[in-house]
Order: sequence, then structure tokens, then C-alpha cells
Amino acid sequence: MLYLLHEPVETETVEEKILPLLKNIKHELVSYPLDKEFDIDKDSSLMLYLPDAVLREIIPMAAKNSWSVSILPHPKNKFTSKGLGISEDIEEVITQYAECENPYDIDLLFCNEVPVFSSVNIGDIFILSKRNGKKNFFQEVINIIHNIRRVSSLSHHSYQLSTDGEKIIHTSALGIIVVEHASSSLISKRLLEESSINDGSFQAFVLAPQNLLVLLWFFVRSLVPNTKTLNRLPSFIGKIKTSNLQVSDDAPMDYTIDGEKKQSKALDFEVHKRAVLLKQKSIYSENTEKENGRKSIKFEGLPKGETRKELIKRSLPILPRASTEQFQDLFKVLRTNSRISPAFMVMMILSTLIATFGLFANSSPVIIGAMILAPVIAPIVSFSMGMVRYDVPMLKESFITITAGTLVSLAFAAGVSIIIPLKVLTPEIEARLSPTLLDMGIAVSSGIAAAYAHSNEGIAKSLAGVAIAVALVPPLAVAGIGIGWWDWEVFSGAILLYATNLAGIILFGGLTFLLLGFAPFKRAKMGLVYTLIIVILVAVPLSLSFDRIMQEANITRSLEGTTIENVVLRDVRIRFGSTMVVSLRLVGPENIEPQRIQAIKEEIEKRIDQPVRLEVVSAMEF
Repeated sequence: MLYLLHEPVETETVEEKILPLLKNIKHELVSYPLDKEFDIDKDSSLMLYLPDAVLREIIPMAAKNSWSVSILPHPKNKFTSKGLGISEDIEEVITQYAECENPYDIDLLFCNEVPVFSSVNIGDIFILSKRNGKKNFFQEVINIIHNIRRVSSLSHHSYQLSTDGEKIIHTSALGIIVVEHASSSLISKRLLEESSINDGSFQAFVLAPQNLLVLLWFFVRSLVPNTKTLNRLPSFIGKIKTSNLQVSDDAPMDYTIDGEKKQSKALDFEVHKRAVLLKQKSIYSENTEKENGRKSIKFEGLPKGETRKELIKRSLPILPRASTEQFQDLFKVLRTNSRISPAFMVMMILSTLIATFGLFANSSPVIIGAMILAPVIAPIVSFSMGMVRYDVPMLKESFITITAGTLVSLAFAAGVSIIIPLKVLTPEIEARLSPTLLDMGIAVSSGIAAAYAHSNEGIAKSLAGVAIAVALVPPLAVAGIGIGWWDWEVFSGAILLYATNLAGIILFGGLTFLLLGFAPFKRAKMGLVYTLIIVILVAVPLSLSFDRIMQEANITRSLEGTTIENVVLRDVRIRFGSTMVVSLRLVGPENIEPQRIQAIKEEIEKRIDQPVRLEVVSAMEF
């Protein structure tokens, strides 16, 4: 016997759309609410044409009495059909009922003794949850865009999670999503492999991003149409798989069960195994994952201690903000690095000597070795932090250390250049005499790398790559050589390169610390302004040098390989001075007379529209 249960207001719809399909099935209409005496035998079934709110009452009753049920799609059934994975076509449901000899027994998740068909959303997780089971992808996008104005007010709430009566973590999060299987919510589809409704467990995802940027990035990745799950769980999401879970807080928690808003200080989740006898096909009924009784917990990235307390106090920041623990650990290191010490001075002297000898020997490997040994990057990074934190003691100590290191390096490089009886501009020395905006770009990247490396525990102690990129000691050594030679051009070019590296590292190292949340912008504003002024002042001669390099490249390109007076111009090089020097090799079929060289010089001056001094090497073709 089949009992078709419906609300009285739906009688006309039932008679029109459903009863004609049941003409070959023995049935009886029953109105909701049920009489107290209502009961059915084991061979009979309930067919339910009811909204979600009523199904939450009837299905547990059916489970308690071991009644088999079939659920018909209903205009107000937005979660039950979706959550149980059953058809939303009336005719198909009735066909499945008629063909089903043995009902499927499936698990049912309860929250505070209320059945959960789709998901429970605790806290403020609108940006990653579905509003109802009927919305498609584009409707979900529109829904989130509509609510995006609320993003600035998002904040963490305190949650204490326990399982089997034992506390597992006290954390803070935007919210928690609890689902029985992967298809229950937008987030679970991206984070959970296809799961069974009959494995005796459920999944809880704790969303605890510490800034809006990482949350929105995950949101974008979640919305990209893709059937695959993410390869790795994001660090700000905790996950637990269990058969029971208790979530509590001192203050009442806002939550929804399948879209219905509720409030409570404590939530008790439990799976009732094989609770519902379903006399129709479910997409989950074929997933027969066995119960293993094992819990799985991943909570490594969730905030604890002081971090948890700080996140609860304020709205979620847009950019990352360092925790108290992170700041304290980094500040201790940078405070130590800012102080001058015998070890620092010894390493500065040794790295300068190695760099100076390498410059005279024109040896790149030796110069690179000096870069690795040089300790001057440490107080410069400390100065960056002191600038953004406006920490006067750290600024003073870092400035003294940097100045002392600079003066010692200049002195020892000058001493070596006086002792060595060579006054030759090797390619390695010459390469550091004409800094351009390209060198500023290197300094900017190096400043970001240095600050990030110090702030990240995993790479803080491995700064060899940063030291090489910055290359602070070689320009200092060249400037010292310029002092020893009493050559202003050598000194000024090299010291400008050093100043470029110094200003770039300080400014962009400070900006990196600011973006990583180690200082508030209000405190960092003044220091950043002063450093930016210095960078702009340094950039003026760099831009002039860059223009000069561009001019050299254009002249070289216009002359290289051209033919003048039946002579080919090869190996063209340009040097700027009071008069431009053009150095080249002339290749022709015969000896080149001085008159022809003069004619070639005049033609070059005509082409580049300025006087030149010509340096020529001639060669004959055979």
C-alpha cells in the first residue's frame, strides 16, 4: 500500500499532476499533519509531496518507525531532493518507486536533532556557500556579487570544536561548513573528492582566512567551471571527517540548516547510520564506501592563541597582517642585525678585500664569492623595518652599522688600490661605472626579496641569492678604488650604483614589510616619503645614464656593418666624454689611406649629427 502524503492546500495539484501517474499503483491520499493514530505496516510506503520544512519532521519520523519513503519534487523542496541525490522529475520518481524491490538504507546527518539534507553554514560564509539547492553557477556568481559589499565588514568569530567529548581546537574563523557529501555546497565541490552518503561520517570545513585577498583568490578559483577538486587544501581551511562533532562558543552563534536561520551557543552534529529507507534511486546509493571508524583532522593553518584573539577584535584586513608571534620573532632577528659587532666588521673587511682583488683580476667567480660573504644586507633590511615601524633606536643602530660598514669598505678598497701598482679599468670595474634605471630595477627586486626572505621562516636563513642579486660590496670596492686612484669618474659612478642599491632596498623592503602586515601605514608614511624622495633624486642621474645607453645602442646599430668609402665598419663601440669617442675596425680590399679615414670620420659625424673622435683599427680582406 502506498500512502501519498501532502498538505491540504496542494490537493488540487496532487489530483491533477500525481494521481494520474499512480493509476496502476494501489494508493491512498493522506493529509498533513498526520493523525496521532497514523501508522502503516512494513510492506507499505510513504510518498511525500511536501516542502523542506515538513520533510524535516516527517523523514525522522519515518526513520524512527522504519517506514520506507519516496520523495517527490515540490516547489518548496529546495534542499531535500538535492541533498539526498534523488530525481526532480515526478514521473521518474514514481517509476523508480514501482521498480524498487528493496529500499536503500542511507545515513542521515543531524544538527541539534534536526535533519540536515544539504549543509549547515555556521557564521558568515555567504561568499562561499550556496543560498539554495536550485541555483546554477551563474546565479551563484550573481548572488555573491550582490553580497560583495559586505566583504569589508567580515570578521572572525570564536569556535571551540570537540569530538567524542574531547576538545580538539579552540580557534577563530569566518565560519564553518558542515556537509555529508561533496555535492552539498560550492566549497565542498572544490575541496572534497566524490564521497558516499553511507560511510558513517560527515565533513566539516573551517574557513579561517586572515585577509580578504586570500579569501577572494580562493573564491575566484572555486567559481572557475571545473569538475576537478583542488589538488591541495588551502592553508587557511581546516578540515575534519568524523561521525560526531560539537561546536560551541560563549556567545550565541548564527547558523543555517538548509537555508533556515537559527541561533545557538552549542551545536551537536551526529550521523545516524542507515537511518532512512529510500524507495527510489539516489545518485549516492551506488557509492558503497565502507565505514572505517577513523577520523581525519587537518587544523595546522588555523589561528590560535594571540592570533585568534587579534582576528576576533577587528574586521578582516584586505592585505596580510603579521601576527604578534610573527612580528616578535622577526623583530628580535632584525634588532640583532641592526647592531654593529666585531663579526660584522671582520666580514665586511674580508668581503671587500676579496671583491677588490677580484675586480683587479677581472674574475666574476671571486666577486660573487665576496657578495655571498658580505653582511651589509642585514642592517639594511633592519633599517627598512625601522623606517616602516618608525622605530628610532633601530633606525639609529642600523644607520650607524651601515655607515661604519661603508666607510671601512671604502678605506680597505682604497688601500688595496694604492698598494697594487695597476691602474687599469678592467671590464668588471668598468661595468660598475655607469648605473642606469635597470640597476634600480634590480635593487627594487632585491629589496622585496630580502624583506620577504627575512619574514619567511622557511627561507630567512638562506639569503645567498639575495646577496648576489643586490651586489652591494663590489660597487663599494670600485668606489674605494676610485679614491685610491684619485679618479672622480670611477668614484662617482660606483658610489651612485651603491646609493641606487641602498635606496631601492630600503624603500621596497619597507613596502614589502608594510604589505605583509608588519606595520600600519600611518606609522610608515613619513619614512616612506623620505625614502621615496631619495629614490627620486637617485633616479635622475640614472635616467640620464639610461638615455645615454640608449643613444649608444642606436649609434652602434646605425654604424655596425655599414659601408663608407668601400670600407665596412665592424666592432663599433661608443664612449661618451667631452667629445664622443667612436672605436671601430675598418675592413676593406686594400690599405686605407689617412685621407679616406678622414672622409669616413666626416661621414660618421654627418650621420650622427655631432663631432666625434675616431679610433681606428684597419684590416684587409683577401
